[in-house]
Amino acid sequence: MKKVGGDLIADDNAINIDIGFVPDLFRAWEGCEEGNPKIHYWIKSRAASANDYGQYGFTNTAGTIATCATAAAGFAAYDAVVTKAMIPAPNGNGEVSATIYGTFAAAKAADVTPTARSTTVVGTVIRPTTSNGCLYECTTSAGAMTALTEPTWGTTVGGTTSDGSNTWTCRVEKLKNVGAKGVTIGATLSTDSDEWSWEAEQWDSVMPERDSASYDPVSKHVD
Repeated sequence: MKKVGGDLIADDNAINIDIGFVPDLFRAWEGCEEGNPKIHYWIKSRAASANDYGQYGFTNTAGTIATCATAAAGFAAYDAVVTKAMIPAPNGNGEVSATIYGTFAAAKAADVTPTARSTTVVGTVIRPTTSNGCLYECTTSAGAMTALTEPTWGTTVGGTTSDGSNTWTCRVEKLKNVGAKGVTIGATLSTDSDEWSWEAEQWDSVMPERDSASYDPVSKHVD
C-alpha cells in the first residue's frame, strides 16, 4: 500500500492536489488552525458509483457526518495525465515532449494542415493508421491532408516518407506521461487562509462488490 500526506493553505479557489495517483482513500482535516477542524473523507469506489451517496465525499463536523452534495462542495478525482511523444528538440538540445495528434487517417478526416518542424517548433506528430512502432513528425508541410493517400511508411529512424504533399520524418515511439493526478478540493470548501492537512492511500487491491450473504470466504478456501 502506498500512503502519502501533506499540508496546504486554501485560497477560496478549487485546489488540485498533485499526489501522483488517484487515491483509493483520501482524508483531510480542514481548519487545523482552529479549535475544532472538520474531517473529510473521499473514497474512490464511492465516487465511481454515479449519482450515489458519497460520490463527492463525507464531512464530519463536530461529530455530525454529512454527505457532500456536489464536487464544488466536496471532492473529485483529478487526472490530467496525458501521453506525449519525446521528440528531438528543434534547437538540437536533448528532447522535448510533443502532443501526438492521432493517426494519419484521423488527421486526413479532420482536414489537418500539418505544422512543419522549424528551429523553434516541433512539427505535427502522427501515428500510421496501422501501428508499426514508430511515430512521424512533419518536417515539410504543403497544405491540408484531405485528398492524400496514406503512404507506405519507412521505419528507419531519421528517414523520411512523403504522402505526396508533406514530408514526415520517422521517430522512435518514445512516450512519456505528462501531467498530474490526485484529488480536487471543491471551491466551496476552499475557505481563504484555512489550513489543511491531508493523507492519501493507494491500496494494493480492492475487493469486488458482492452479496455478503452468498459469499463465505471461509468455506470458499476449504477443500
